[in-house]
Amino acid sequence: MPNTIHQIIAEKNVALCLCVRMARTVDVGAIAASAGFDAIYVDMEHSPISTDDAAAICAAAPGFGVVPFVRVPQDDTGLASRLLDGGAHGVIFPHVETEEQAAALAASCIFPPGGTRSAVGPTVQVNFETLSQEEVGKRLDDLKFTTVMIETEKGVSNAEEIANVEGVDMVMVGTADLSAVVGKPGSLNCPEVRDACERVAAACMNAGKLFALGGVRNDPAVAAEYVAMGAKFIIAGMDATYFQQAASADVTALKTVLSDCPSG
Repeated sequence: MPNTIHQIIAEKNVALCLCVRMARTVDVGAIAASAGFDAIYVDMEHSPISTDDAAAICAAAPGFGVVPFVRVPQDDTGLASRLLDGGAHGVIFPHVETEEQAAALAASCIFPPGGTRSAVGPTVQVNFETLSQEEVGKRLDDLKFTTVMIETEKGVSNAEEIANVEGVDMVMVGTADLSAVVGKPGSLNCPEVRDACERVAAACMNAGKLFALGGVRNDPAVAAEYVAMGAKFIIAGMDATYFQQAASADVTALKTVLSDCPSG
């Protein structure tokens, strides 16, 4: 079971990812695939989604044609390991600020001797085949995809060192948190955020890592500007937002029609 993000980016230039905060059932992967998303990430930093539900969503997602990621709370390597064992193809670690922090997080997703991840038996990613510990580790190491998020000025200042950490596959700028940190919450195209993204994009290019962006899902024009800057992975939507927007549109349409109807 390969991780197809690199292939998707090679074919499409940019991979689009759905943020899952509300859904609790595996069919969200099918919905994401039907809508045209390439990946999903279960957001366990900002939702009460259980480990069981997150693992089930991740285990099912590849069958629908989308790549499953999980965002864990800051530095929660224990939860990351459990989700990687349970079906996730990659982990997103938020609030990374230093090379040392990034190195420890990346190592936690790799089996010894290259890292510190605890040994595991056959998993869903290898179809529970009876394999040697060495072979399981090799296959899961090949599959895993580690993303670190830069969301502060300190993280931006250390972007070059973070991007060069062995085992970090992608560096994502969390524009929402970063805009708040620089005193302009929600201003995703302000000079401070733009300059930070340019610096991280350059660091990723120099290190041969993927540059990703979160927080621009509601502004396609801004997203396009960052893709031109080098972003290859975009958080392009969130399930809760889609539900609210569709529900609001239907209620507004119904109220408009019903207001013209004579009362019975």
